Amino acid sequence: MAYGGKGVGRRGDGKVVFIPMVIPGETVAAYTVKEHNSYVEADMKELFEASRFRVTAPCPYFTICGGCDWQHIIYPKQIAIKQEILRSQIQVKNPKTELCFEEPVVSSREYGYRCHAVVQCTNKAGFEVGFFRKRSHAVVPIKRCFILNERCQTVLDRMSEMLRTHPISDLCSLEIHAPQDEVLVQVIVKGKPQKSDVDILRWMYQDVALSGLSYFPKNGPGSRRIFGQRFCSYEIAVSDRKVSLASSFGGFIQANMEVNQELVAYVLNCATGSHRLLDLYSGSGNFGIPLSFHADEVLAVEQDPDLVKAGAAIARKNECRNIRFFNEEAAIALRWLEQEGVTFDIVVLDPPREGARDIVRILSKMKVGRIVYISCNPSTLGRDLAVLIREGFKLKSIRFFDMFPQTFHIESISVLDR
Repeated sequence: MAYGGKGVGRRGDGKVVFIPMVIPGETVAAYTVKEHNSYVEADMKELFEASRFRVTAPCPYFTICGGCDWQHIIYPKQIAIKQEILRSQIQVKNPKTELCFEEPVVSSREYGYRCHAVVQCTNKAGFEVGFFRKRSHAVVPIKRCFILNERCQTVLDRMSEMLRTHPISDLCSLEIHAPQDEVLVQVIVKGKPQKSDVDILRWMYQDVALSGLSYFPKNGPGSRRIFGQRFCSYEIAVSDRKVSLASSFGGFIQANMEVNQELVAYVLNCATGSHRLLDLYSGSGNFGIPLSFHADEVLAVEQDPDLVKAGAAIARKNECRNIRFFNEEAAIALRWLEQEGVTFDIVVLDPPREGARDIVRILSKMKVGRIVYISCNPSTLGRDLAVLIREGFKLKSIRFFDMFPQTFHIESISVLDR
């Protein structure tokens, strides 16, 4: 199985073929969808020999909707496949490095776990909501998404019902944040807001009992209009206390709250005994604020000014006086810290899918005792680890956290010591 969720085969002429909806070991007939110079995209035509790990997907939209990849594979096998993909993606860039994997952390919920989603909207045959079709930007209308948590689905059902009778002009999508009790919704449109749209939104905000509702023109000149709160709060347990965190409109939030709890706890354990800690790509403090209870001093670096403001406000709410949020790109901030001779005993980084190519090169020149690298892309992780290992860091451990059951996505934490 390739990273990306497709099965890998080889054609008679030696060309690699990528096929979705299959499982390693199966025998299938496939037909070419698109021929490339070095590989072929194909689809399964007939299944001759099924894997014992194959199951019937519960979702009726699974074969056409682009949201899930592996509902046809039993969950324990999904874990084994992801663990092997993570291993191979790191090993290919670090062939001489011994890899020490800890026990993977599985999700207690195989379905109904996702607390954040962007749902596409269409008015082609009356108002409908859905997700993009596989390999397309056409919308697949859905009645129910099996991976959304109950609160997300309830809010989506109610808003869809209201929008069918009271449509909003040029509506593109709905973004929902529902980590616990509070819910944020962002309505994304193409054009300029109309007065009637604002009236409908005000009615929705009150009727659905949302914590906050935002109207965001994607391409138009109109400004964002917000009803209620800009943030929704949620709690996680840190040692013997509850820590209050928050997500905001357009901001990042971990999709699986139960696995996020495990993720934060593991990072805290890796950072035990820290005096001065640097949190790169900090967001609004998902890691930095809990870490501030275990370190003498935390510097959280985030380039989004709204998330920096949110982080500072959340820190005050939790009475965290030893964390400072710094609004800057991670690479620029790190170069400045290096020039000033500022040192940290532990650096925590949680970069986007593109990884942290520039960051790890600078980190390797600084006096850093430990790096805790949270990754959502094993390919860029393998590349970045190669730089750090070459510069004298030792890869101590790797652990996989299944944040996204039924999909190919892989969240992991790697710990490196100097």
